[in-house]
Amino acid sequence: MTQAARALLREGDGAGAERLLTAALADRPADACADPEVLHLLGIAAHTQGRPGEAVRWLESAIAAGPDEVAAASLHNDLGNVLLETGAHDRAVAAYEASLALDPDDGPTWTNLATALRLGHDETGAGRAALRAIELDRSSEPAWHAFSLVLQTLASLGRAEDAADLTRRWLAIDPGNPVALHRLAALGEAAVPARASDGYVVTVFDGAATSFDTHIAALGYRAPQLVAAELGRRLGPPNGGLVVADIGCGTGLSGAALRPYAVRLVGCDLSLGMLRQAQLRGCYDALDKAELVRFLQTQHAAYDVVACVDTLCYVGDLGDFTRAVAGALRPGGLLVATVERAAADSGWRLTGSGRYAHSADHVDKACAGAGLVDLTHTEVVLREEGGEPVVGLVWSARRTTMKQ
Repeated sequence: MTQAARALLREGDGAGAERLLTAALADRPADACADPEVLHLLGIAAHTQGRPGEAVRWLESAIAAGPDEVAAASLHNDLGNVLLETGAHDRAVAAYEASLALDPDDGPTWTNLATALRLGHDETGAGRAALRAIELDRSSEPAWHAFSLVLQTLASLGRAEDAADLTRRWLAIDPGNPVALHRLAALGEAAVPARASDGYVVTVFDGAATSFDTHIAALGYRAPQLVAAELGRRLGPPNGGLVVADIGCGTGLSGAALRPYAVRLVGCDLSLGMLRQAQLRGCYDALDKAELVRFLQTQHAAYDVVACVDTLCYVGDLGDFTRAVAGALRPGGLLVATVERAAADSGWRLTGSGRYAHSADHVDKACAGAGLVDLTHTEVVLREEGGEPVVGLVWSARRTTMKQ
């Protein structure tokens, strides 16, 4: 009977499972002990039908019926899940902790505990719980997501010391992890690198590739449209006759904006996962896996346009980049790029978000040092983050037509 009820639940028929289980309870002798598994399944059936209060009562009854330790651990975890959905964060924490007391090496329950603690405003405890889940299963995407949310919350609260402590704990579990090392630098706890390391870029963006477009769209991302507008201002209507490079192309979100200008459109990115998504778009004639400066250094006078959209937030000093662009552009060729804006005359800096910001003055100096001329930049909003606008610059410059 319980197998049949489980099958109905898997099919989404909570009401059918409930009828079957209720009949089984009615048939038992009045003095018989209730079967914990039946009570457990009744709790799940009630939950699937949107009756969380009733689900909690069934699950608590199942626990009181004295199941074995394995079943009890599962029951406490399910109870925590229902309580978490009702907003009873403290009770959910207690349920997850009871489950872990019986099965301390269950990674998903540690992840659930991390979520409950974070929502209950115990960010430090949440981070430690998520790290325990990661320690048990380094490949667990839910655990990494839970930990990332904790770090984001701490950053929004200005609790850099707590974030740094959790990051050091992360490094103790995974020494040399490039993302952890970069975060420590962003928190002011390590030397600031001139750019994000290859390992950081690959780890972050390979992991985010399949969900990246959905995530960035939710932030009101508009950098590709801003670059397209700048191209129109500098070049006029597209004629499809230019050789164009999309440097740091990611999933190819800029491809649609650049394609009308291009007889040939080449994309470059360090993340293979992102390049695979870009390939699915069908905008590019070629895609190369390479770090952007190293790629440009191999492309002597190859392009009429180089576009770099929302990628220089992973580069600090722009000098190497602008010099490489100058070498890759044909005489008179155009660079169009975006940066996140730093305060006036402040050069460049690594922010607490892990991204670099640049002042207009630094952009000017980098272009002048590379021999790029006719520079313009416009202040824009690139996207929203945490409900606040991310202010940046759209800028463009030309390679001189004179021999260099």
